[in-house]
Amino acid sequence: MSPLVRVGTETGLKLIRSGILLLYALLLAFTLSKSLPLTCSVRFYVSSQFQQRVMEFVEQNHNNEIKIFMAKYYCVHLHSLFGALLAAGLVVARGELQS
Repeated sequence: MSPLVRVGTETGLKLIRSGILLLYALLLAFTLSKSLPLTCSVRFYVSSQFQQRVMEFVEQNHNNEIKIFMAKYYCVHLHSLFGALLAAGLVVARGELQS
């Protein structure tokens, strides 16, 4: 059973929605406090389209225990994309500082 099914699909929907919103809120907070360079947050918003698809998929399928199984793969892809964009943003920012 997937983690969403274990906690209950309605609770899982709320957890995913809250987690994604918290992720982007932290990104905004770290950017405004200048803890992260602006290049990171610009790249993060590229992933916002995929984030929207993940949330829509979970909202539409949270009652279907067979389809909701795929949500964990979408969340892993979002996590990987987010991490790759963070790394790319930091590399670009470092290159700008050295120039």
